[in-house]
Amino acid sequence: MNIKEAAEYLNISVKTLERKIAGGDISVAYVTGATGRLRTFERTELDRFKAAEAAKAETTSYVARPRAVAASAVSSSQGLQRNRGVQGIEAFVSMIADALQANVAQRNGIAAVPLRDKMTLSFKEASRLSGVPESHLRAAYASGSLRGAKIGRGVRVTPDDVRRYVEGRMKAKKRG
Repeated sequence: MNIKEAAEYLNISVKTLERKIAGGDISVAYVTGATGRLRTFERTELDRFKAAEAAKAETTSYVARPRAVAASAVSSSQGLQRNRGVQGIEAFVSMIADALQANVAQRNGIAAVPLRDKMTLSFKEASRLSGVPESHLRAAYASGSLRGAKIGRGVRVTPDDVRRYVEGRMKAKKRG
């Protein structure tokens, strides 16, 4: 069968099938046709791949846990309404970010580290943790309001420095 038929048989997109071929998960045979080399797939090979994917799905539960964490984070929005302020927002955003990070990490086979446990953060991570737009954090670093260190090609900030910056901004808003 051709690549389109194989993708339909596996119930995946042609692009995903091409990634599986490139990754060596599915073997392909090439046949010379009137228009050049054509990829052909054996049904037995596709069945072997289906069985391997089914076995992998049975031993891996990465889909259920992150959804449960994300659902609990979303249901915690009532807690956010009661705990207004930096800490409530920080906790809510942190739960959602942790759930998403755990989902991605488990799909890639990497151990996830929650944002709140990291020693240094990128501006993107600091933005997710604090709820302050990334552009504001970059501007604060450039002006010297937010401490950070250039490591490699990027700038890293500590969670404590981000917390101090946000609390300082909140106090300034209350006064002004």
